Amino acid sequence: MKRTFIVISVLIPFLTHAQNTLYFMDRLPQSSNYNPAIVPNARFFIGLPGLGGYSAQAYNSGFHYNWLDNFIESVGNEGYNPDAVVRSIGNYNRFFSETRGNILSFGFKRKEKGYFLFNASINSSSKMEVASDIVYLLTDFDDIAPDDFPIVVDDIDLLTNNYLSLGFTYSHIINDNLTLGITPHINFNLMGIQTKNISYSVNRQEMENDDYDYDQSFTGEVILGLYGEINPDAVEGNILNLEEGLLPDNWPENTRFTDLFRNKSLSLDIGATYKLNEWMFSASVLNIGTSHWKTNGYILNGNSNDEITIRENEKIKIGIPPQIYLGAKRQFSEKWNYAFLFHNTFYKGGSNASATLSLNGEIGKILSTSVSYTAGYKFDNIGLGFRLRFLPGTDLFFITDNVIQSINYKNAYRLSAAVGINLSFGIKNETPGVDG
Repeated sequence: MKRTFIVISVLIPFLTHAQNTLYFMDRLPQSSNYNPAIVPNARFFIGLPGLGGYSAQAYNSGFHYNWLDNFIESVGNEGYNPDAVVRSIGNYNRFFSETRGNILSFGFKRKEKGYFLFNASINSSSKMEVASDIVYLLTDFDDIAPDDFPIVVDDIDLLTNNYLSLGFTYSHIINDNLTLGITPHINFNLMGIQTKNISYSVNRQEMENDDYDYDQSFTGEVILGLYGEINPDAVEGNILNLEEGLLPDNWPENTRFTDLFRNKSLSLDIGATYKLNEWMFSASVLNIGTSHWKTNGYILNGNSNDEITIRENEKIKIGIPPQIYLGAKRQFSEKWNYAFLFHNTFYKGGSNASATLSLNGEIGKILSTSVSYTAGYKFDNIGLGFRLRFLPGTDLFFITDNVIQSINYKNAYRLSAAVGINLSFGIKNETPGVDG
């Protein structure tokens, strides 16, 4: 169970926000998700359930899919030195991921100086920093040489947060230069995990008939928030037995719709834009707040006796990683501009920064596009975005910060994409007096 938990935490998000390239595509209402002061260029828009936009990004510093697949296949081969291979990726592996799925969104212009947006979405963010030996936990233990046991993975630092968010954005044009925006969110917290001083170990014990058993344990603290109760059959007194399963076998059938709304919290996004001649400067701070669990909060502690103690129904809080965006855009022609964007996500003990240079514009009345280069992860992050009006009032969009790695995804350290369909009406063209 513990090994499965680690596999899920590390790999599933990796196989899943093209935010930097999307930020300056002002024909897309989704750009206001990253700065509430950015006023959509449409009198009214709607993002339909299942169609209105999905975005995901993931970054893994030490290895990619092909590297891991080759390691798993080769770890038991004669002459293969897994320790040297693991050392080649560095002492630590850093992993970040973020996903956002639209449930329903709409927005409309309010008089001449205001814009209101509503957005309901499912959000997930994860960050893990861990010793590179974590890859041993993803292999078949039978393939690992006996002399390599025990396997000890120290310094597992994991933060993950999953929640349903209702956001209410209001943008207001103060004057010809300044626009301010604010988005309060009501968040319904589904699952959160935060670890402290985790060390995970695997010991090999010889059994009868040349078979082996593997004892797995951890020391340290896990703060856990759930939308339902933990498996009661797995708890005896204050001891947790993960072999019984963390959740009850019938938890999907027993989960009520109202269970998803038990644990509420608030967060806030703020932003501003300022126009100066042909330049527009912008800044925003997102995710000001913390997720709270008043029910179904648990604190797990592993100790040297291979026991996991549990404190149930604890009131816990798990942070939402705050983000900042700083941008500058220069309109050098009627329909084209170039822009620079700095983006940073902050975690306890570190941050994840990137910078993007982009060229953005329109080709005719049905296509707007962006070409970008992002520094801060790897050196081949060429981005591309387009918005295509393929039916009256209907826009299809696709954006990625790294086209090359997306094509060669099995060798990618970073993947990002945003895709969806908008219904947008009353779009104002850059040419004065012409509406599209």
